[in-house]
Amino acid sequence: MKKRILASLLCMVCALCSPACAQDASPVDIKELVTVLKQIKEKRALAEKATASRVVQDFCAAASSNAAAIAFYEQAVGATQFDGKMHDRAEFQTWMKDQADKLKSDAMQNAARLHLNYLLLTLQRAGGATTKQLESALMAHMAAVIAAGAGDDAIIARRDRAQTLKDAGFNKQPRGARPAAQEPLFWDQELIKQGVDGSIFVKWYGISKMFTNLTDWENSPGNLDGMYQKTLLPYFRQNMDPRVIAYWDKKIQDEGHKAASSSLSFKIDQFNLVRRPQLLWKRAQDLIAIGQRNRGLSEMISLVKNYPDHQDLPDWISTLEGLLTGGNNGAAGAGADTSPANN
Repeated sequence: MKKRILASLLCMVCALCSPACAQDASPVDIKELVTVLKQIKEKRALAEKATASRVVQDFCAAASSNAAAIAFYEQAVGATQFDGKMHDRAEFQTWMKDQADKLKSDAMQNAARLHLNYLLLTLQRAGGATTKQLESALMAHMAAVIAAGAGDDAIIARRDRAQTLKDAGFNKQPRGARPAAQEPLFWDQELIKQGVDGSIFVKWYGISKMFTNLTDWENSPGNLDGMYQKTLLPYFRQNMDPRVIAYWDKKIQDEGHKAASSSLSFKIDQFNLVRRPQLLWKRAQDLIAIGQRNRGLSEMISLVKNYPDHQDLPDWISTLEGLLTGGNNGAAGAGADTSPANN
């Protein structure tokens, strides 16, 4: 009985609703709706512009000094990892205590400052800034990274000296001195190695969408070679700038010193017989790219003659044949250096 009553009620409801559901609403005012959408869109654009301005202002202030950068980093950690309740949470205070030495170190503070500096450059790039507009600032950033990284040499030297003394039986550490093995290295810092698009500051400010328009740009604030390969070298080639050749000369010199300092015959031979010819070939390609075709071709032919057993010889010959018979192989520049020695 109850089932029949319920079924009857459902039929009545459906009957009452059917006419209403079958009818469309009153006509919309298209002109009014277009105006409303335009207003919402403009309001959103203004809000995004205000957000971008605030982000740049905050990041500029934080990147102004090591002290400001590390304080900003501590705030970011508190906000993203401890629910924002920084000074009221025992967990955050414990973290600060555990990380105190690292947070005070030049390595960590330099990494935080340079990370923020490169984050600002990246935001400019995402906003449409050209390589020409960013060249000076990018080169200055790279110089600052090199200067900060140079501090690692002194720490490594202290580590080696401490190990030598330890091996000789002198294990006593001067009072108040920090063991060299515990001193952080600049190049080990995640802030200088990780990509800025996944930065803790990006997460904190919720601005990941600002990085959607990035092209020809390195993501890591410490990958100097990536900055050259993705941004500067293509720009130099386009403008026939001889600095592209200076880049290869410096790279050959640096990798040669690194191989020699290893004192391992295998590494030295690998550099001299494999890696160095590869770099010289790329240099020759860029000579052609900046208008020095005859010089580039001459150096390519010398490499083919002098290294007949090189693993890249077939590719070299193919490229040369294309160039000599009117093709364009190799004429567009060396391209990215993706060999293992570069990564």
